[in-house]
Amino acid sequence: MPVRVKDLLFRFHAFLWPVVILAGIAGLLVVLLVAQRIATRRAVDAVVEDGQGAAVLLASSFRRELEKFRLTTVVLGRDPEARQALVARDPAMVAALNAKLASLSGEMKAAAVYLLDANGTTLAASNYRQPTSFVGLSYGFRSYFRDAMRNGSARQFALGTRSRTPGLYLAQRIDSAAGAPLGVIVIKAEFDALEAEWRNTRNTAFATNQRGIILVTSVPRWRFQTTVALDDATRRDIRSNLEFGDGPLVPNALFARDRVAQAGTGAAYARPLVETIQAVGEGWTIHVLNPTTAPVDAAVVTARLILLTLVMAATVLGALYVNRRRAAVTRTERRAAAHADELKHRLAQANKLATLGQIAAGVGHEVNQPVTAIGTYAHNSTLLIDAGREAEARENMTRIVALTQQIGSITGELRGFARRATGVSRSVSIDDAIAGALLLLGDRIRTTAARINYEPAGREVAVIAEHVRLEQVLVNLLQNALDSAGERSVIDIVVTLTGQSVEVAIGDDGPGLSARARADLFQPFSTTKPDGLGLGLVISRGIMVDFGGDLVAHNPPSGAEFVMRLQVAR
Repeated sequence: MPVRVKDLLFRFHAFLWPVVILAGIAGLLVVLLVAQRIATRRAVDAVVEDGQGAAVLLASSFRRELEKFRLTTVVLGRDPEARQALVARDPAMVAALNAKLASLSGEMKAAAVYLLDANGTTLAASNYRQPTSFVGLSYGFRSYFRDAMRNGSARQFALGTRSRTPGLYLAQRIDSAAGAPLGVIVIKAEFDALEAEWRNTRNTAFATNQRGIILVTSVPRWRFQTTVALDDATRRDIRSNLEFGDGPLVPNALFARDRVAQAGTGAAYARPLVETIQAVGEGWTIHVLNPTTAPVDAAVVTARLILLTLVMAATVLGALYVNRRRAAVTRTERRAAAHADELKHRLAQANKLATLGQIAAGVGHEVNQPVTAIGTYAHNSTLLIDAGREAEARENMTRIVALTQQIGSITGELRGFARRATGVSRSVSIDDAIAGALLLLGDRIRTTAARINYEPAGREVAVIAEHVRLEQVLVNLLQNALDSAGERSVIDIVVTLTGQSVEVAIGDDGPGLSARARADLFQPFSTTKPDGLGLGLVISRGIMVDFGGDLVAHNPPSGAEFVMRLQVAR
């Protein structure tokens, strides 16, 4: 080779190596940036998943607490002793009612239970023996009193005028036999115990009303701050209702400084705190805040260490490639296999935890009503026993046994659904099942002022099914109809006997189902509800298939309609 050619090759290699090295460094920096971005996203996604699970659990416990007090006010609104005391104003009746309310307040851990007459003056109260007794005081200025007298029931979160402690006031109007308003029964619920539980978790949690005002919180100094800025008119309106005293009603510093991003948005990867929310109804929303800085820093450091390790391993493997190629390949394959096994294990564990969380939330949704009813019946039974009305108390105990069996059937059905198991079917009256479902949903139907159009078949129509599971499907479909149609809805229940089958159609006058919702209607965890789990229709269809029937959705000109198909019992 001529000297000139050798010189050119030498110069080319001398020029090439720096280019290769620079390209390698640039590539390494790009890989480092990509690895850090992926690590950041995975760390934030893990934080979001943890927050979503926490939000579901906290919302479930908060919802149960609200429902307990709501049902108690409904029951007290029909209490004959309270009605008689308002009418007669007999001192002996009032004294007995004072003792009764004091006992009830202690049992259900309510801050106060008290009875207001039609003018808003306290006639009886659970704290009648205390220096801060409400007896004789007027609360006619309170929104919950005025709204309950006008609408039948009301809720208001406010500071106590005497205790200055915040709480939720639940009010229910008491009417005379002729329907004239006599007064209002009020329960004040305080959330100290719930807030203490939230403080013991690793999450920062709080609940807001429809205006974004923080009312229940694991950080007490945040109370009466807001997640959004309120205009002057809104603040004046709140002040005029005497709800929050001199509460700040200013945006929380974290939200005001844009330090919080909501889960599911791109900003979640660039903020120090990520927020997951869960609606619980009645304008309440549960918020869970989780920091992202520490998990992201740890993930980035881990990514850098992994990348550095890979670079060093690649350098060593390159230097030894010629003499130890086979051994290097073997070691690389072993490390890759071990890493893959670890990833598979982590993915399987994460999937199992997510599934358990969804199923646990689903079970809580399915059994919430019977559990609440059991508590109400049990409490009423103690009052009936004290009053010597043992026969009525026994009836309540019988209802408790039936509701307990119903809960067992629901949880058993969920386990059976997971195992693809079937139950034992027999002859069941369709009229009895529909009547039972309407009885369970009676309070919900009355509260929403819904109208149920249903005419019993007029003769015994028996189908092949299990009574409890058939009733469960009916309750599920009726609840969906009530949720979809909203206040003052009209729901039609039509039973049609066609040969050897019976069809039960449940239709509502709501907005109906979109094409996308219809496509995913019976898919697990597919739901249009903001706080739904997407299990109700899947379980219901599984039950109907077990009966040898089916559950289908029709597409009427307006609203939605679900049709249950069952076999006639011979």
